[in-house]
Amino acid sequence: MPSYYRIEPLDYAKVNQNLVKGISDYVKKYNIKALVLGLSGGIDSTVVAALCRQVNVPLIGVSLPCTTNKLDETSAAKQAGTEFCTKFKEVNLQPTFEVMEKFCKETAGKDSTPISQGNIKARLRMITLYDIASKEGGIVMDTDNLTEHFLGFWTIHGDEADFNPIGCLWKHEVYGLAKWLKENRYKDSKALEASIALMPTDGNGVKEGGDLAQIAPGKTYDDVDEILHAWVGLDHRIKDDVITGDFEHGIFKHLCEKHGKDTVEAVILRSVRSEFKRKQRPFTIDIFNGTVLEKNGNLM
Repeated sequence: MPSYYRIEPLDYAKVNQNLVKGISDYVKKYNIKALVLGLSGGIDSTVVAALCRQVNVPLIGVSLPCTTNKLDETSAAKQAGTEFCTKFKEVNLQPTFEVMEKFCKETAGKDSTPISQGNIKARLRMITLYDIASKEGGIVMDTDNLTEHFLGFWTIHGDEADFNPIGCLWKHEVYGLAKWLKENRYKDSKALEASIALMPTDGNGVKEGGDLAQIAPGKTYDDVDEILHAWVGLDHRIKDDVITGDFEHGIFKHLCEKHGKDTVEAVILRSVRSEFKRKQRPFTIDIFNGTVLEKNGNLM
């Protein structure tokens, strides 16, 4: 199993080396002809693009914005596509989304919600990326991180794809890797600079204020990751006690004092309620040795 628990800060030079090795090994083993990547302008897809750029295979980037995508997001996506991709194209998804939303509304006999609309957009994007991959002999790159994994913060059949280079990195570590890449490998990168500064959103307009507004309003990803880091390492019997509202177990008492009980409870309950989504996830890479892992966390 990959290690999700950190005692010391990561060596990002080694992390970069291992992730590029993992992608390269997979590409060579399965004779992959292209890597296909949906670019949102956010930190995750930009970092994945910067990693894939180091692999000796074409990188096809696609940006599929809707009206819920802000201008700075689409601008950052275009910058990443220009800097890192062999081919890049931006296509307005809004007309296709409107047709599909109308169809789904009529079929279900119920009005759409912000979440259902976001799910439609995510799944339309993935349909597009997989169509390109099938025609290019490629695979679709997944851009979800470990924080999103444990929060269920993705759309099934919408965000998850074939291969996930950053799936063993917590969100704050994705920022750490992005900063290392900017300082050491892509010093002139405007794309990395923009993605680091950009407020994380799902691009689907589910809630104003970005991703953290849905998870833990007023907090940072360092805060959320600290809570999750403690949670995922607990014995299941202690977890059962915590779920029932007993937050007096050692570290959780400290976390409640530091971040507030409401925040700690919201993060933990979101993780608990999204467990069903974690049963099947894309291939990822152990950041400490570059080995590719199966969906259940074992070696391929």
